[in-house]
Order: sequence, then C-alpha cells, then structure tokens
Amino acid sequence: MEHLFNHIKEPIVCARCIEDFGQGHSDAASLRGYMRIDVGFTETGLQIWCQRHEANICVIDFEGAQPTADFRSLIKKSSSSDKA
Repeated sequence: MEHLFNHIKEPIVCARCIEDFGQGHSDAASLRGYMRIDVGFTETGLQIWCQRHEANICVIDFEGAQPTADFRSLIKKSSSSDKA
C-alpha cells in the first residue's frame, strides 16, 4: 500500500503558470493553488493540460504498452479529536 502515498519528488507544472505566479499576477498563496490542471488518458497515453492557459504541459506516450494503474486511494479516518 506504500505506493498509494504521495511520493512526488518533482511536480510537473505549467511553465506559464510559474511565470504568472512569479510576477505576482495571482492572489493565490502558492503556485499549487494557482494552477488548474487536468490529467487524463488519451488514445496513446497520458496528457497533462493547463486549464488556465489552455495549453499542453506534458504528453506521455505509452508506445502501445499498457502499464498497470492503481486507482485506489487512502482516506484518513477522522478521529473524535478532529471533530472537536
């Protein structure tokens, strides 16, 4: 189950969002809060798309391979102390 935790070492981001955010063109507190990204499967692989700039960020071509995908997610259970 360890692979279901966030182990991202280098996030994939939109270069134009980085530029906008760096120039102060956003009231968002973080680049992560500013970006609006879609990720999904295409006929050849996977695409990452910037909604804000209507632009491609990255396309990953699986070259005909069908890699395994795990769509389960771990949900943190709330404890009684979380409700207080």
